[in-house]
Amino acid sequence: MHIVFVSREYHNSKRGGGIATYLHDLISMILDHGHQVTLITASDDTRTNSIEVEGNFTKINLEGGDFIIPQVEPGMITMKKFRIFFRFFSYRLKVLREVLKLKNVDVLEVSEFGAESVFFKNFDFPVVYRLQTSSLLDRNNGGVFKFRPKLIPNFFTGYFEKRVLSSADYLTSCSYSLKDWTSKYFNIPADKINVLYNPINLKKWQFRRTEESLASYKILFVGTVSYEKGVGELVEACKILKNKGIDLTLTIAGKLGGYGKNLQQELKDEKWCEFLGHITKKELNTIYESHSIAVFPSHWEALGLVTLEAMFSGALVIGSAEGGMSELIDDQETGFLIQPKDAVTLSHLIEKVLNLPLQEKSRISNNAVQQVIESFSDKKIVPQFISYYQQVVDDFHASSNAKSSSDSSLKRGE
Repeated sequence: MHIVFVSREYHNSKRGGGIATYLHDLISMILDHGHQVTLITASDDTRTNSIEVEGNFTKINLEGGDFIIPQVEPGMITMKKFRIFFRFFSYRLKVLREVLKLKNVDVLEVSEFGAESVFFKNFDFPVVYRLQTSSLLDRNNGGVFKFRPKLIPNFFTGYFEKRVLSSADYLTSCSYSLKDWTSKYFNIPADKINVLYNPINLKKWQFRRTEESLASYKILFVGTVSYEKGVGELVEACKILKNKGIDLTLTIAGKLGGYGKNLQQELKDEKWCEFLGHITKKELNTIYESHSIAVFPSHWEALGLVTLEAMFSGALVIGSAEGGMSELIDDQETGFLIQPKDAVTLSHLIEKVLNLPLQEKSRISNNAVQQVIESFSDKKIVPQFISYYQQVVDDFHASSNAKSSSDSSLKRGE
């Protein structure tokens, strides 16, 4: 098959997050199965346009994106932040034109996030809409944002996200939690949405977990450093434990926005807390395996690939009970679940995990590794994606042929 992906972000982009990781892993594994892949994405430098070809993979980097990366395009930052409005339609027309240039496409997948498919219509191949997390989803309460002036960009984009999903024939979700949210708030029939978990590419990781690392008092957070990710509560929980005389360390690895930079400044004199900023996967491999506990106390999360990565490393994972992490972790067996927004309760759970007997830590660590291998690995998940794409292609052409036959009958007056 020739599978096309359209995404606002991708691997090595300075905007890259969970969607970028999902796509990089999935594309690399689809290529391993012998399929052809084309990716249409935005250049970090919105002034440049380029095409990269490597074997069966073509990556098209489009100019004119509706975002700004200050370190890439300095100057007039305030003005450029309005690109979401004055470049919204022009960039999506560029996406459409690139799609129309492609030959022999079997199926196209595009995320609902960003509504990049707003001009997609009447292609001779099917379009799969991948639910990743809408611009309207409020991670603080798992609902929809209440209107505030600063959220006008979310509501602007969210309007078009909702519109494109309302007419979608093929929908997948990265979790049941996001499927339920979309069905409830976007009024999409639940039976139209197929859940396909994001796969983890096990070949990317070479972990050497030791009993010594499990016994350490080293705590880890990986991901965008934001309020909604619960990083503030994690820091407060660690402060509580430090005040009790527990000699732990906290490592925070991930992109620093305004919230993260403020938190880093607040803790600049605290030697027990280290901010690493954005790091490579190779660096992250060593970091995972050297920390005993990985904590992801998001207020709400669609899935959380870092959760699977940490579990596969053998870390003792504490994840949010709100959203998709609850679908990845079996509480007390492969990790621990906690209700978010409660630093005191989180501190109690971290202390409990730190004090578990080493034999119990090893049991949970081994269970986590096996669960990832058996339920979320590339060998388990990628064939599900390929099978789904093939089903969509077959259904699309069967429907098209049936419609053509019906139209021909009507023209003949039958």
